Amino acid sequence: MKFVRKSQIIFYVCLFFTMGVALATFFVLPWVLIYPAIIIGLTIIILTAKRTVARTIGWCLLFLFLGIIRYQLSIPVINENHIAYYNNLADVKFYQRRSVTFQGIINDEPDVRKDHVKYKVKIQKAKVKNTSQNLKAFIDNWQKIHGNVLIKVPLYPQYQYGDVLEINCALSQPEPIDDFQYDKYLAKSDIYSTCYQPKIKLVESNRGGLLMSAVLKIKAKVVNVVGQIMPEPQASFLGGLLWGAKKGLPDDILENFKRTGVTHIIAVSGYNITIIAVMLTNLFICLGISRQRAFWLIILCLTFFILITGAPASIVRAGIMGMVVLISQNLGRATKMANTLAIVCLIMLLINPKVLIWDAGFQLSFLATIGLIYFSPVLEKFTKRLPSIFSIKESLTTTMSAMILTTPLILFQFGRFSVIAPVANLLILPFIPVNMAVGFLAVVLGLIWQPLGQFVGYFSWALLNYVLKVTEVLGRLF
Repeated sequence: MKFVRKSQIIFYVCLFFTMGVALATFFVLPWVLIYPAIIIGLTIIILTAKRTVARTIGWCLLFLFLGIIRYQLSIPVINENHIAYYNNLADVKFYQRRSVTFQGIINDEPDVRKDHVKYKVKIQKAKVKNTSQNLKAFIDNWQKIHGNVLIKVPLYPQYQYGDVLEINCALSQPEPIDDFQYDKYLAKSDIYSTCYQPKIKLVESNRGGLLMSAVLKIKAKVVNVVGQIMPEPQASFLGGLLWGAKKGLPDDILENFKRTGVTHIIAVSGYNITIIAVMLTNLFICLGISRQRAFWLIILCLTFFILITGAPASIVRAGIMGMVVLISQNLGRATKMANTLAIVCLIMLLINPKVLIWDAGFQLSFLATIGLIYFSPVLEKFTKRLPSIFSIKESLTTTMSAMILTTPLILFQFGRFSVIAPVANLLILPFIPVNMAVGFLAVVLGLIWQPLGQFVGYFSWALLNYVLKVTEVLGRLF
């Protein structure tokens, strides 16, 4: 009888769980089919011997449908108790959308842009102000309602995380914008309603979580330091690299990024962070620090980086993937990392299954990590003649390993499939991790002593300016 190793079983069940999530993303399976499949899987597991192929098939079938169940459970039930039920309320008499009054708390960092702000509001209660027969429901008094709404408002007055607001506006259902699945993008954050030009009244302040409030205060200080140690537009560009902020970036720069297919560089993912982690590890080793001490130093650096960038989900995931790469290098056994990656993927999908298909940062994080773990040893054979001083050889190998798997996805997700996009990525991507590392160092030193941060900031400015000039020149050729 043929037996299957435990490590293989773990890998396969994680893989089939992921496949189940992917399948449920595009197809809704009726529960009448899911329940029998679960029973069949459990029956196979019970009736077959341990570690056999048959039992492995049973486990795979079970986890395939558990993945389907997890995704389908993440889709909210839209009824009278969910705010999305009141999307697109119409008043036939006045030929306009009917407004809804609701109260909620800003439960995420405000997304500040050049000419507007977006707030994610977690709804606490709501009411509809009239009793038109054309409305879907009648709510005369405040009632408990759940769900999230994304509201778009002018820059002023500004509100903060933890503010409780009373809002009156006409709710809309998010829709795709051209080729961009905007509705799916918002759905991964459990947002199924949008609100434009609302009437807002501040009810209460400082009602957010203490930890998140402290983290956002730290980030606000970091943003202030970046503005002090570096001029614009490089300061805004550094903010885009480190925490994905687009505030302050001129329209012509954003257009150059789009034309040259490098918009992804301001969408923070594990691609950049994992490369930085490996580069810093190699640099510490070159400076005489042992691999074990370097490992813990980088873990501390990644934790600090997550905190100063406001700890959004995308950067937390990217930081975790960076730690996975460090563990791989510390163990020195890439072949043993398949299970670690599979388990990390399963845990992340348990938390939020919608990121698998609709979050490019999640995809880039995993592809970059796979490239760093499995392609670096192969490329090292072709870079033996390069100098090892300042970890040049290791940095080039690391960057190229990540680019092998991420470039096709980058071109698909962010590029325009032009001739310029591959050229621009080849000229720019190797410098992005260096930009982030030097910029991060400048920020940290600026927090300690501003003149020292400004000194290192000159080097960061030069690197940032190189990327801006390359995109400007290539953008003209498009």
